[in-house]
Amino acid sequence: MAHISVTGMGNTNVAMTFYSSQRSSQAQLSNTSSSGLQEALVGLSSSQVHRSENDLLEESSFSLIRPKGDPYNLYQNEPELKAKAKVLAERLDGPIHEGNAGHFFYQNSMRDFLHAGVLTDPEFLNMAESMSDEALQDLAITVKAMVLPASANYTTHNEADRSYQTKVAKFMDVLKSSNTVERSAILEQSAKYAGQVDVDAAASFKQNVFGQKITQVKFDPYRNDTSANNLHNYVTAIVATDDPSALTEQLGHMSDEAQRGLLSVYGLDTVLGDRLAQLAGPEGDQLPDSLLSALGDMVDSVKIYEITSQVKKDFGIAWHGDDALLKDNEESHGREFALDSVSSMINMLEQYDFSEEQLETMGTELSGLSNPEKRAYIEITTIGLDDMLQDKVSENSNKKNLDEAVAVVSELRNNQNVLSLVNGSRYHDVTLIERPDIEEGLTVVALEGAAVFKNLDSAVNQSRILLGATKNQVNMVNGHSVKGHESENIYSAKTFDVYKQDVGNMVSTLVAFESARRDSTATEKMSLNAFTETLADMHSGIRDETLQRVSDEIVTDSFRNKVTENTQLAFLSNVVQKMAFETQRDFEKSADGVIGL
Repeated sequence: MAHISVTGMGNTNVAMTFYSSQRSSQAQLSNTSSSGLQEALVGLSSSQVHRSENDLLEESSFSLIRPKGDPYNLYQNEPELKAKAKVLAERLDGPIHEGNAGHFFYQNSMRDFLHAGVLTDPEFLNMAESMSDEALQDLAITVKAMVLPASANYTTHNEADRSYQTKVAKFMDVLKSSNTVERSAILEQSAKYAGQVDVDAAASFKQNVFGQKITQVKFDPYRNDTSANNLHNYVTAIVATDDPSALTEQLGHMSDEAQRGLLSVYGLDTVLGDRLAQLAGPEGDQLPDSLLSALGDMVDSVKIYEITSQVKKDFGIAWHGDDALLKDNEESHGREFALDSVSSMINMLEQYDFSEEQLETMGTELSGLSNPEKRAYIEITTIGLDDMLQDKVSENSNKKNLDEAVAVVSELRNNQNVLSLVNGSRYHDVTLIERPDIEEGLTVVALEGAAVFKNLDSAVNQSRILLGATKNQVNMVNGHSVKGHESENIYSAKTFDVYKQDVGNMVSTLVAFESARRDSTATEKMSLNAFTETLADMHSGIRDETLQRVSDEIVTDSFRNKVTENTQLAFLSNVVQKMAFETQRDFEKSADGVIGL
């Protein structure tokens, strides 16, 4: 494992210690920006600890809205609408009791329509009048179940600009523009998903919103285990798609597993949902259920940041131990990464003509992986195929065909060591530097990735404050933490742009190595596991810089046009060693220190 010795670094400015509201944290910041840190922490504490239930309710844009005014006078000046509404009430709930004659619209199913805000819409009442009893019941079931929001990963995005009433209104617009047959089919499908909704959870949420005193109830707007995802994602889909009837018919041909997967992608992004639906074919049988389900699992597991966005911009979070690289946290399951993975997968499926067997294989293999491993699997497949079939292959090169390219990426994506290595490119190694010259035994500076190899003054300026970067969870030797000790290592998540660049370089290098290794007829050649272990043993700062240099070299004709496959493999191995040496040499010069590996 890599050992880093940092010497010859200059002094830094005064640092400070702080604690977040979520977890005890220690971090440091130069004197010039300490006031900004304090302001951000005050804002974090205020937003996370002192927010009232009323603030929470106001921020929940998908919350129910109480009927304004006196509901008993809903039709005071509109007798025609009242007459139509009364007929609707009798169809839904049976004869109206004499005692309820003046407020029949506030009972049973009509109460749900009242809360949905549709009872004063003449077009809705006309449409309801023309509907069959079965379709009307399906509509009532759907509207009632839509009260319960989808989970946070869908609701915070899809309902950012609309309330429950607004979403119901959009759904009604689709129904109004559909003919009788199409409308009945849509309602039958929505009622099916509504039947999956936990009625007790819906009633509890509704009671929280309509309670007389909001401060006396527990308000938990978006549950991760909600049963309303299929319903809300379906409504989101048919509101956005150009042909709701065709989508509904397509879903009717698909298994429950495949429906959930497709609808989850619609919940992530409706444009991606339309593209995936197109790939699945009119009857949904052009993609295997396992592949759709695997993509849906990725989307379902998206995590929403608990810490305010401004603090997330200014500071990072330290994750501890090897398990952090596969941990079920927002850094490994952010919406941005789900969008990227699903987009990459759909782009690839649109571009290449995979066989049914190849699609089944991908679906089955993806289904058996954790979500971070799914992301690594997709990165290897999509980047690898493009490298071998398009982007980095000049016209005069011996380009592989699809089957040959799939064989190379299959070797990589089915290797657990490779998956872990690719997944690990999501994170920086973090090195803690003790600063006893600031305050004896207390202050440390957390340096991310290559920053540890630079002059400390510039390194501190380039590193973020990391919440939770404390020396009590690592082994400190000679004033700095040691990577590879039996105590826990510390990592921090890279920004999305940095991650995409680094993972692209890593996959390109792995693909070039495995492709050349498979083609080589040499008697003795490095194994894929040995090559992967070499990269894994590098400090992330050295590895990322090395693979950038290797990737730049790979695309040149000096590698692609070697006379024999054996020469290619030997050249690539030498390039990796050369670039790693040059990176270490350059880092030593930059830090004016010593790096021991």
